[in-house]
Amino acid sequence: MNLPGEHKKPQREVLFTSEFIRVLLVHFLAMGSAGIYFFLPRFIRLTGGEEFLIGLIMGAPGVAAVFFRLPAGSWIDRFGRKRMLIAGLGLASIAAALPVFAHRAGAYLLIVRALAGGSIVLYFTAIVTYVAEKAPSTRRIEAISIYGAGGFVAQAISPYLCEWLLKVLPVEPINRYRILFALAALFSCLSFFLSLRLGEDKPHQEKHLAPDPWIRVLRSPTMIYLFIASLVFGIGYTSMFSFVTDFTKLEKLGSPSSFFISYSVTVIILRISTGHLLDRLDRRLVVLAALIIISAGLYYASFCTGKSGLIIVGILTGTGHGYIFPSLSSLTYDSSPARNRGTSMALYMLGFDLSVMLATPILGRIAETWNYLTMYRISSLMVLAGVLIYATGWRYHAPEALSRSARGLKDMFAESTGAFY
Repeated sequence: MNLPGEHKKPQREVLFTSEFIRVLLVHFLAMGSAGIYFFLPRFIRLTGGEEFLIGLIMGAPGVAAVFFRLPAGSWIDRFGRKRMLIAGLGLASIAAALPVFAHRAGAYLLIVRALAGGSIVLYFTAIVTYVAEKAPSTRRIEAISIYGAGGFVAQAISPYLCEWLLKVLPVEPINRYRILFALAALFSCLSFFLSLRLGEDKPHQEKHLAPDPWIRVLRSPTMIYLFIASLVFGIGYTSMFSFVTDFTKLEKLGSPSSFFISYSVTVIILRISTGHLLDRLDRRLVVLAALIIISAGLYYASFCTGKSGLIIVGILTGTGHGYIFPSLSSLTYDSSPARNRGTSMALYMLGFDLSVMLATPILGRIAETWNYLTMYRISSLMVLAGVLIYATGWRYHAPEALSRSARGLKDMFAESTGAFY
């Protein structure tokens, strides 16, 4: 019972509903499937490929992502978040199964991985938008953080499972990898069937309006600097995940699982324990700090030794990833009107895609010409230069600028159509 004049403390909205738990399982299985393909560089080398071919094939999903990302954002706004995430998972299941039939690294594998990139783009853009809209408004960033952590739990388990299977399977080495690829297809199929039971999209007041063209959305300075930060983050991400399994083998650093587990556990712990704090912090500071930490992790990789060094690299880069994705996602959501959220998410993620497409083969060539140690020093400097560029747009991500960005897009649309809201 409350005393006179005493106000009742507001209750926090419930986050862990049965539907949110279902989303976590869908994402866990989808990322478990994707995580298995971190071992694809070893299959490529086993079948005669070298660093440059590894870079081309591992970069193929990024190339496809560049072409699929903007149409995916428009489809998500037009046809719905749930429909498009289901479609993405269906295509991903097919793409995950096709490498089972690969005999060597070449054009077939390049095309298959490109299909995988297109399907993941559709799924990932849709699921992030779906989670952001379905989450309680007071716990949106926390929801994005925890949903992402579910994927990292899968990425923490996948490497150990793959390493164990590659050691114990009583078949020829090439067939061991085919079994891994079949397992990836199984995980993806399970994710697809589970996604059919997700709830329908949350209705919003602009649902009857067509999304704006992507070029109009990109006119916002807020979106431009989100794009830049995503571009820089992509360089750091592909530097590690496209090459780490081959890097650890050539430099005799031990199992890459040490990196994967430390990276994933760091992200999981930070997302779960501190995700709710991002609503209270200046997200511009979070983005800057995250990118600087990623740069430090890449530089440390250029002289790390043994298992302990890999663990430190995983902790540093995992810390950066743990904070930058929910921060950038929430900045994007806050700066977009409801009808453009899929398109806005697609544009922000396009920066990441361009990094993977362009940086992966370039970094692969650097490693082939010199070595991986030089490659990691160069990628560290590239990320640090990107931090300085992002800092010049500091004012565009202030709270009042986010509000103006969302209103400006709406007002621009109203002026061109005579619509009122």
